[in-house]
Amino acid sequence: MNTDETSKSFMVTTSPSSEIKHMNIEDLKTSFMGKTSEYINTMLNTVLDDPVLLRVAIRRCRLDCAEAERRINKLKDDNKEYVPKNEYLALQQTYDELVKASEQLKQNFRNAKVEYKYAFSYEKKAITIILFCLNNSALKEALEYLIKDRDKYFTLCETYRATLTPRPKWERCASIIEGGIERWNELSIGKTSNELVDILLNEIIGGNDIYNNVVNFIGLGLDPTVPKFLQTTSNIRNRHFMQRDVSLLIEDIWKQKIEYDSEEDSTTTSKQNIKISLVDFVHVYLKQRFPDDELLQLEWGYNLVAGCRRFKSSPDISDFWSVLLGQTDEEVYYQKRISLNNEKQNS
Repeated sequence: MNTDETSKSFMVTTSPSSEIKHMNIEDLKTSFMGKTSEYINTMLNTVLDDPVLLRVAIRRCRLDCAEAERRINKLKDDNKEYVPKNEYLALQQTYDELVKASEQLKQNFRNAKVEYKYAFSYEKKAITIILFCLNNSALKEALEYLIKDRDKYFTLCETYRATLTPRPKWERCASIIEGGIERWNELSIGKTSNELVDILLNEIIGGNDIYNNVVNFIGLGLDPTVPKFLQTTSNIRNRHFMQRDVSLLIEDIWKQKIEYDSEEDSTTTSKQNIKISLVDFVHVYLKQRFPDDELLQLEWGYNLVAGCRRFKSSPDISDFWSVLLGQTDEEVYYQKRISLNNEKQNS
């Protein structure tokens, strides 16, 4: 028995020394991480008697400890946004309870709102009735005052309607104004009735014409395209013919032209009956009327043209002006004259 125990103790004491003999520094360079605890304890017990191996083993343990700490911190950082399942379930249950409570509060608010609406309408009606009863006398007085004002203004309106003349429709004046409604609007804007009357009178007598304030007409020159009775390079005095003066002059020109054409028809032997144009006859007419004064011939010619431009709203002057410009045939005037004579005879 003693021999067996001695042999066993010898084996136990001699086994570490046999492990140390086989242990070296290269074995300690590999990490202990991932190894079992029994393996690590055996390794450490093996190097306890060797200071060099012990130092290397301690350094290895420090490196493994730092690496383990780094891995733990990395795991914490990677999973810091995650919530544990038990906490998540608790939060979900709390949220569901809050949603139910919110829906219940909303329903209570809607019910209270409806009840308040009906209560407010009833209260408003009651207040209106009370105020009406309190202010009934004041309302009667205000109504009587309004009725008196209405009767007063109605009487005043009827008085004005009977005594005052209605305002004229000034737009009707546009038909006799050169330029029509557009020019009349320009002349009449912002004017009183008296001013409109002055404008209308000036327009009738030519006071608003551009030639009204002209002292002298500028001669049109001696170009062949200029009518003969207007050919001059001098300035011609503006005589400011009125509409009546222009109408009488035109009437006399037509009369003299008819006589002139009749004389020409009786004296000519040609089969071709060519009448003198109105433009040329005006020159002949002015020479016959003022045979010794060429300046007077020009003055009457220029004033005739200015008067036709100014008073062309008149039908007779407008017809003469159209024939003078060559826009209308002379026969149109004769036909109108014949029709007017026939109407006078029939009447």
